[in-house]
Amino acid sequence: MTDTLPSTDVELQRLLEELRNPLTPIRNSVYVLAHAAPGSEEARRAVGVIDRQVRHLGRMIDDLFDLTRISNGKVRLQLERVDLADVIGRVVEDHRSRFSEAGLVLEVRAPGREACVDGDPVRLAQVLDNLLVNAVKFTPRGGRVLVSAAADRGAGEAVLRVRDSGVGLEPDLLSRLFEPFTQADRTLDRTRRGLGLGLTLVKGLVGLHRGKVGATSAGPGQGTEFTVRLPLVPDATCGPVPVPASVPCVRRRVLIVEDNVDAAETLRDVLRLGGHEVQIALDGPAGIAGVREFRPEVVLCDIGLPGIDGYEVARRLRADRSLGMVRLVALSGYAQPEDLRQAMDAGFDQHLAKPPSLEKLEELLARL
Repeated sequence: MTDTLPSTDVELQRLLEELRNPLTPIRNSVYVLAHAAPGSEEARRAVGVIDRQVRHLGRMIDDLFDLTRISNGKVRLQLERVDLADVIGRVVEDHRSRFSEAGLVLEVRAPGREACVDGDPVRLAQVLDNLLVNAVKFTPRGGRVLVSAAADRGAGEAVLRVRDSGVGLEPDLLSRLFEPFTQADRTLDRTRRGLGLGLTLVKGLVGLHRGKVGATSAGPGQGTEFTVRLPLVPDATCGPVPVPASVPCVRRRVLIVEDNVDAAETLRDVLRLGGHEVQIALDGPAGIAGVREFRPEVVLCDIGLPGIDGYEVARRLRADRSLGMVRLVALSGYAQPEDLRQAMDAGFDQHLAKPPSLEKLEELLARL
């Protein structure tokens, strides 16, 4: 795969600029929240701005991490039998409100017969997610986006297509559309700016599935169609998609071991709003002492800690038989496969990458 790191000063400048862009609306919104009446329209709008900008910033950082891991051969697929129609159903549902807000019509055409592939459902959903985000970004209000899947049994391929009625592409751009830091729109319209990594990530993930991705366009103003081709599993039955069981609300005693004070205090406040009893320790030794004094049910422990690191915290706690019922969860920015193995070897029960999904964290606390 093409090197994903900035190779020129222009690319580096653009990377830094795009990563900084969300900071201004976030800072302005924090000021509004500090001065507006609680529950006012200004306060609600500020919360919405912060949420959108943080998600945008997180997406860019996630794309950078994923592309680097793909380039270094660090991504391992969790393969299972997957029906592309099921992937479309789940991802499209997540994007309905985004399309509605953008004033776009989203149409879905499912295959008449199952289009089964051996794939990672999370990564395939990520592929479609990036293609839909791209379609929204480059399709003006009033436009249409069509998502379809089909089984091309003659070619032995499952085919996923995303076609929009958007701004289209110049012919010279088609040949390098999937290269990092390439953007279809080069104007100063910031609603269409970004790192240009989403399509590069799509190419990398499709390649890991032994597939191909391409794009066609009749030219500017004529829309674009992206086509993903994956090896079809012939005459296979994918089976029903399991429906996740509802997670009951369970209140826990939680100790957070985290040296970043802002991160620790905001996570404590979030968990307290969920009814949990929470305390904080700001380094490794304080975390061990806190477990023995507070007797939590769950410990959310950072890895990079002053004093002793999170791995050593876990080892020392596991050496104390009186603390055997405490559940240890590594909460860390270190999230490569080798980091997860090291966490399990040290005695952690679970591992969550930073920043954790609050929904996933609540589910974990309920099920531990």
